[in-house]
Amino acid sequence: MGIKQRREREKQEVRQGILTAAREIARHEGWQAVTIRKVAERIEYSPPTIYEYFASKEAILTELLREGFHLLLLELQAAIAQGDPETRVMRLIDGYWNFAWQHPELYQVMHGLDGVDFECFNSPIEAEQVFMIARDTLEAWTQAVHANVPDLDNCVEIMWGMAHGLVSLTMANHLIDGQQRAKALIQQGLRSLLQAWRT
Repeated sequence: MGIKQRREREKQEVRQGILTAAREIARHEGWQAVTIRKVAERIEYSPPTIYEYFASKEAILTELLREGFHLLLLELQAAIAQGDPETRVMRLIDGYWNFAWQHPELYQVMHGLDGVDFECFNSPIEAEQVFMIARDTLEAWTQAVHANVPDLDNCVEIMWGMAHGLVSLTMANHLIDGQQRAKALIQQGLRSLLQAWRT
């Protein structure tokens, strides 16, 4: 490996180290505890070094937003890899649920939870891909059962809204019996939606 390639690899490692450090701090202390100084201390660099890679905390959050949607996309793709159309819709929501609890700090960034307050003016391409995989999965179900669904986009928003609401309530400890009940409610709600759309 040449000097140029080694330096580029080292830069990528530092950049990823910054993102990982921010996630670790957020997971243990919450996003309001994440500061440039704290991230620098975690990776044993000076704050000015962090600014060489990210102009601000908001720039770190924007990159983590993109990373979150990328990981969610992979989770959903794996979830719907097999099964009949209705099973795939149910597994789609299971994939969403699993992602939220495997990567809660990213989920919070993606949805402005836990004190995350920043503006991302351009939705990442990964977010659009997540929406499309949900839309395509639901459309395949409608065709399989001959459901008359006039607006697939709205139906996807309804599914996501239901799942996101229950995940958010659970993360905020506002739901009795926590995760177990929330997951059961999501599955019950989705079955009810599919039944309504079928008829």
